Amino acid sequence: MHTYHNKKKLLSSITKIILFIIITLFFGLIEAQRVNVTLFTESQCPFCTRLLREQMWQFHIRRPGIMNLQIIPFGKGNCEFTRDRRLICKCMHGPTECDLNRLQNCAISYFPKRHIGLVICIQGLKNLEEAYQRCLSRLSPRTQFRLKQCAQTQTGEVLNYYSMLNTHRAGIRIWPTAYINGYFFDRSYPMETKICEHTDWC
Repeated sequence: MHTYHNKKKLLSSITKIILFIIITLFFGLIEAQRVNVTLFTESQCPFCTRLLREQMWQFHIRRPGIMNLQIIPFGKGNCEFTRDRRLICKCMHGPTECDLNRLQNCAISYFPKRHIGLVICIQGLKNLEEAYQRCLSRLSPRTQFRLKQCAQTQTGEVLNYYSMLNTHRAGIRIWPTAYINGYFFDRSYPMETKICEHTDWC
């Protein structure tokens, strides 16, 4: 009787191990097919707006799940501490661009896995008020409040600061700049074509 139960436990353990291996391999294959795309952008850069709206959003809609898209909104600028230890950022296209960069970075921080639509909606708009009306109106009042508070306070400025650090560390000099699986891509042909070179899912 004990031998029977021992065999049953052994078979159960072996089955669990096999299932674990199969699941691990399955998700490993999925990750191997996903393409990492990093874009360095500025919220009021017209070339960035065109790339995000005409290429990246369209690709995301047509082929969901293929790319891990990381957007880093900051651009050409700098952040410094004032005497009272407050961060102040200056952006290439002026204060409004810093405002919109903050809102984009807040969206990325609050929705790490589902921010693409919101970030692209904010991209290229005239000011924060337009972004609130056009992009935040479908969110819950609580979420709207949190994003607005983030975009208008040091919370958002700190997020801008970290985007600045990532931009400077990468040595970015032109915007937008794209990396595919860690390698610079000069965008001499469509992003979709380049992304699909790295996966069998296209």
